[in-house]
Amino acid sequence: MPAPPDWLKTMANQVAALMYDVDVLAPIGCHFFHHHSRDEWEVTLFASNTEIVGGEWDGVLAPSKFCLDILKLREIFDEITALYWQALPVSYDDQLGAHVSVEAVYEGHQVWVRVLSESPEEFEPGRRIEAYEFDLKEIW
Repeated sequence: MPAPPDWLKTMANQVAALMYDVDVLAPIGCHFFHHHSRDEWEVTLFASNTEIVGGEWDGVLAPSKFCLDILKLREIFDEITALYWQALPVSYDDQLGAHVSVEAVYEGHQVWVRVLSESPEEFEPGRRIEAYEFDLKEIW
């Protein structure tokens, strides 16, 4: 996959900065795709899981707890045309699950940005914690 354009990286970082941690926030993942036919960029952000190593919870993938400052989203985009909250997965194969969805214009580019409440299953954990050492290790 080619590298994202600089403006997209800037926008993704601005949105990610609105994800305020409740505990220690795991690394933020970003997936993007350009729909050429619609000239729209689809961007998905999520906090990665933390894999617990050792102890009774060994092997558990724990989601990162965070809040999203939705009101400040309007400061990032030139125009917001739609803003949605999907509270639950809509089907058994819905990989996005609960998320906030923003359809907007950023520096003249049509974007569809989603901030997921949990990391999609296909992504590896972004960090590990050694249960007996209380040592957080960033993986990506």
